[in-house]
Amino acid sequence: MRIGIFTLIVIVCFACSDNQEVDCNLSDLELTVSGNENADCNEGASITLEAIGGEGPYLFRFDGSPFQDLTEFNGVSLGGPFLAEVKDANGCEATLEVIVSGDENTVSFSASTAVAGCGSANGSIGVTASGGDGSYQYRLENGAFGSITSFSGLESGTYQVSVKDGTGCINVKGIKVLSGISYENSVESIIIGSCATTDCHVSGTGRVNLTVFDNVQKNAESIKTRVLNGSMPKDDVLTDAEIEAIVCWVDDGALNN
Repeated sequence: MRIGIFTLIVIVCFACSDNQEVDCNLSDLELTVSGNENADCNEGASITLEAIGGEGPYLFRFDGSPFQDLTEFNGVSLGGPFLAEVKDANGCEATLEVIVSGDENTVSFSASTAVAGCGSANGSIGVTASGGDGSYQYRLENGAFGSITSFSGLESGTYQVSVKDGTGCINVKGIKVLSGISYENSVESIIIGSCATTDCHVSGTGRVNLTVFDNVQKNAESIKTRVLNGSMPKDDVLTDAEIEAIVCWVDDGALNN
């Protein structure tokens, strides 16, 4: 198992108030990973996450799954790198990359995706299998195994895709379908027009300068949370379409697109 470079993401409070900001650069939060490095033919590897430092309680996620209080993730397939993440009570995060090794003869697969659209279900996943005994069946989520190698009509999100060969070996991966929402075309104007105003979130205000893309990207999860609960922007109200655009962009991974 190979573990990548430790990373911290700075999360700060966005509401323009007197609340104390949390600077995660000062956090000692760390994430460790243990478990079975070799993926079993039928069950896959078992990965266990553990948090050190920071402030509990902790939430964990693996390979794009939702944050949850579970620490063990089973059925992890060969390959990677997979991104393991932890978030503490202050909203600070730490990440590690994990690669799972195993028998080269185990069935494996790659997947291609098409974007779903924000709030639409136009996404698709195409699967190409290799290894194993060469006789493959496929399924999406908990559906039945079959010969179909592509799945369409998908909303944005992460889907469990499984490939089984003739000996019964199964490889399972979480495949992410993006909404395809563009920061430049759909989100930037909302942030600049409603959030980065003269008295809030611009240079010289003492707040996070949201006219700088890197600052928006680093704090994307907090922006999403605050536009959903209505605490951001301070002096404006976003339309449902604007909120949806921000949420779709953040859920896609806050891409520079």
